Amino acid sequence: MDIDRRALYNALRMNWLNDPTIEVEPWQVENYRDMSLPLLFSRLRQNGFSLDKDSFTSLSENFDTPEELTTHLIDEEGVSAKEEDQVYLITFELWRRLQKDKPCLSIFCDELDHQIYLYDHGLAKSAEDIQDALSNLQVILEENSDEGADPESVLNLINYGSANDIEAFLFDFILEQIENDNYSYAQDLLESFQYYVSDKKWFQLLHARLLFGIDPTAAKPILNYLIDQAEDDEDLEFNLELLSELIQEEDEEIFLKLLKSTLPLLEQEEDFQDMLLLTADFFNEKEKINEEHLIQSLLKKRSSIPLDNILDKNDPGVLELTKLIETSVYRPNQK
Repeated sequence: MDIDRRALYNALRMNWLNDPTIEVEPWQVENYRDMSLPLLFSRLRQNGFSLDKDSFTSLSENFDTPEELTTHLIDEEGVSAKEEDQVYLITFELWRRLQKDKPCLSIFCDELDHQIYLYDHGLAKSAEDIQDALSNLQVILEENSDEGADPESVLNLINYGSANDIEAFLFDFILEQIENDNYSYAQDLLESFQYYVSDKKWFQLLHARLLFGIDPTAAKPILNYLIDQAEDDEDLEFNLELLSELIQEEDEEIFLKLLKSTLPLLEQEEDFQDMLLLTADFFNEKEKINEEHLIQSLLKKRSSIPLDNILDKNDPGVLELTKLIETSVYRPNQK
């Protein structure tokens, strides 16, 4: 069995918690962590496997993972696909509790998913819970890399076995530390994970944001590099994130140049309105009142347009913004 099997059910449960109207069977989204051991073994017996705590522990000693143990059980009995998944979820939870000395990757990924869910929903008992989970992640990454594994491949494997996008969570979590002025911890996290992520420019942007808080001069070379890279990569999401970082940049032309090169990447109305909001913030920061008013007027005119509409490259609003970009840098501030 693949290590992503438990992650698929974690993802299904999280989606169901967010939208209870999703059609699922109860056993697919139950919280197995809340079940007592007697209940778990009772469920296992209902599926034709008469095991108790001692016999389960003894049997599992012959296997390295709950996936291997489940395969052994179903190979002997020949159960249906539905029963197989039911047995797997029960076996997984029993392994998690009774085989703490035999950790495996799927168990680790499940715990990481659990801690991320608690953290994201404000349910964590302590900030140390997610910090410990990330420390364990760091240890696994380092151990596997030290044994010769490609650093990015190791994190990709963990991402494959998780319901969450681990790389995206790391970005958001580190950004939160920076915004809360937890610079030392943010620096430690960046140093720990930057070599393992696949899309390194996002973490370079985090590094620049961190430096803006402790050494703004040192951030400039990183931002200049990212701007050059952004113009070549054509990554809309990243460009918008970088533009938000450049709003307070003294050199207005840097922002406007990237803004103009990002315009052709816009695909939907939502993208365009996001760009207009960034542009309005930029002109407000630069005290260019006329330009800001023009952008706010554009936004007001488009308030009734569905955000998922496909954006026409020749849309009058796009053309108006293009013209404004080309001329505004040469206009004096109007206070």
